[in-house]
Amino acid sequence: MDVRTRVGCYAWIERDGAVLLSRWRGMTLPDGRVARPGWTLVGGGIEPGETPEQAAVREVHEESGYAVRLTGVLTTDAWSGVDDRDPAGRRVWQAVRIVFTAEVESGQLTVEEEGSSDDVAWVPLGELATLPCLSLVDTAWRAAGGPGLPETALGVGPVDEATVGRMRSLVERARQARAVPGEPGPGETGVRPGVTVVAVDGPSGSGKTVLARALARDLGAPLLHMDDLYPGWDGLAASPALLADQVLDPLARGERAAYRRWDWHAGDWASDPVEVPEPPGGVLVVEGCGSSVGPAGERAAVRVWVDAEPALRMRRGVARDGEAFRPHWERWAAQEAQVFAADGTRGRADLVVDTSPGAG
Repeated sequence: MDVRTRVGCYAWIERDGAVLLSRWRGMTLPDGRVARPGWTLVGGGIEPGETPEQAAVREVHEESGYAVRLTGVLTTDAWSGVDDRDPAGRRVWQAVRIVFTAEVESGQLTVEEEGSSDDVAWVPLGELATLPCLSLVDTAWRAAGGPGLPETALGVGPVDEATVGRMRSLVERARQARAVPGEPGPGETGVRPGVTVVAVDGPSGSGKTVLARALARDLGAPLLHMDDLYPGWDGLAASPALLADQVLDPLARGERAAYRRWDWHAGDWASDPVEVPEPPGGVLVVEGCGSSVGPAGERAAVRVWVDAEPALRMRRGVARDGEAFRPHWERWAAQEAQVFAADGTRGRADLVVDTSPGAG
């Protein structure tokens, strides 16, 4: 693969219970997919000849108008993935991010002109959860001692907005189907008990998470990841029943639900159960392999199947997780083929999506 590395330098600047954020303006890719705008830390890429400190100070001034003094290193992180602008999926971006703490010394809050951001603001920490934020905000806030962001506040990767629109239409149709005919009687709410469950299923590396996160954001719905329910690398077949027993069945009865989360580092179940948030709009989005298989599929009102060309899916997975995980991916792919074939999952989907380049 063609690996390209980008080093970004950012600043966590907090005062009076607010943090300084800039709004990345987003972009539309050549294939028509949209990377949605989102709020992030002030900062950007290092230029040749700069130190990370110089880059952070320069970028903060360009994006906010402030001259700042760096006070320390808050955190660092890195991520990698297939370059969305490469149709063949053979170019990989490796992003390394350094986050400094900083204080404002002088200047006036000013929006950058003709740059990658189109707004800048002091955002109260209590309002972060209401905004679409990029993952860097969550990483930095946790490093600064905060609780971090809920899933629905995190931004999404490049997404086909037409596909998300079709998903929203299916959800609305399912919600209408749950309406109680006629006028609600005493004590009735006008809808049948339970929750409208949307399952975004399909093989690994197909792009399920991006679509599910965009849908959950649009609907204001909680998002549950099957990754939390697999009992290890050989646990795909067991996961649909775990999802149904711990989450979907209780919700169908109008009860609160909680599930045991698999700790991938410890190789065992975490001790504390995870409560499923009350779906404010009556919709729960579940994404991941097996989310519409067997008993889980029986509880899903909308089933979406997301797929892509197998070699591309493998490249996406290895680019994200590293070459050392290829044997795990191959082992997982064998389980997918067996589980999905026995269940006929794709054939029961309400919507089939192909994220391969050039797919209609």
